[in-house]
Amino acid sequence: MTTVRIALVPRDGLFCKDGRGWYTSASGRGHGLDWPWPSTILGALRSSWGRAEESRKNAFFGPDDWSERTAAIQLGRTLVLRRKHDAAWRAEDAIWPVPLDALWLEGRREVHRLDPVEPTAPTLGRDDDEARERLWRPVLEGVGKPLAAPRWWSSDDFSAWLAGRSVAVRDRREVLTTARRVQVHVGIRPDELTANDGVLFSHDVIETLDPHGEWAIGAELTLPDGALGDVATLGSDGRLARLESLPAAVFEPPAVVLEAFRSPSRGLRLVAVTPLCFTRGWLPDGLAEHDGTYRGRVPGLEHDVILRAAFVPRPVHVSGWNMAARAPKPTSRMVAPGAVYFFERADGRPFGEADARALWLAAVGTRTEEGFGRVVPGVWTPARSKP
Repeated sequence: MTTVRIALVPRDGLFCKDGRGWYTSASGRGHGLDWPWPSTILGALRSSWGRAEESRKNAFFGPDDWSERTAAIQLGRTLVLRRKHDAAWRAEDAIWPVPLDALWLEGRREVHRLDPVEPTAPTLGRDDDEARERLWRPVLEGVGKPLAAPRWWSSDDFSAWLAGRSVAVRDRREVLTTARRVQVHVGIRPDELTANDGVLFSHDVIETLDPHGEWAIGAELTLPDGALGDVATLGSDGRLARLESLPAAVFEPPAVVLEAFRSPSRGLRLVAVTPLCFTRGWLPDGLAEHDGTYRGRVPGLEHDVILRAAFVPRPVHVSGWNMAARAPKPTSRMVAPGAVYFFERADGRPFGEADARALWLAAVGTRTEEGFGRVVPGVWTPARSKP
């Protein structure tokens, strides 16, 4: 088995259909994801390796052959990438989901940092879990009108945020975003050369090229003997993506984050950068209720931690299509990228640089062999003052 690091560079946009049907709105339009699930990326790379293997073996694989021969392929760390045209890939080209503890307020020049504080009143939910009721909650100091947050952050802004530094509000023209367009498909009756209404449909397409740069997907892959092909087909309508080699430095932790942890941090933030799949929904695996708190072990750390707060948005529903079985995959409810978990060590000691290195793009939860469950660390200073 070998480990390769590659970039999938789409040349004609992306369309990765979500779980909704084709006719869920009056427009009759298919809706796509804003970025492919890791399982979709894994499927594209398995197909690329399998087609190359067919050429090497001079054989045609059936559905059972595909499942058996590609079963050992595993997807590790994945990244969203964006570079300038005709430039080589660099660590600074990584793009990250904006974490949920970052808040945009009207009239502010800097992004507001939401820090959790100890609760003073119970929630309106079921009072059947003491540890959940005692989780710290965000409190907004002062008055301000919340604004919509961007979807993506540059590597510089994201690293600064994890390091506890301030981040300036970018001008609208500087905000990272992908353009979305609608593509219409029309079927033609060969006998009449007229449109076939039964094959008339439209769907979203995410553009990955713009005048200033191009978007791509970074992936770390474990492969059996044999190389990948030069291209892969990605998404619901098999759009082509060129495969390029990536330097290992792209997956390494930024220097600014490691520097922030050299001054030991009393608290730790873990930010989800891919969907997280936990057995108990939002609660990380390895944690259990103990004396009114959630405590236990987090993969990558050798000491017990206490969960102090969890900023978790609505779950995402991850599905897909099994190409070999020609059947839909089961739908899973996962924690969305951008969720933030706040921890303290159970022994009261701080977190250091070694912890940050161990947790950078670490795998937590289940389905990690498909690329799910990746997190990154950030510093946090717990404040026990009452709101």
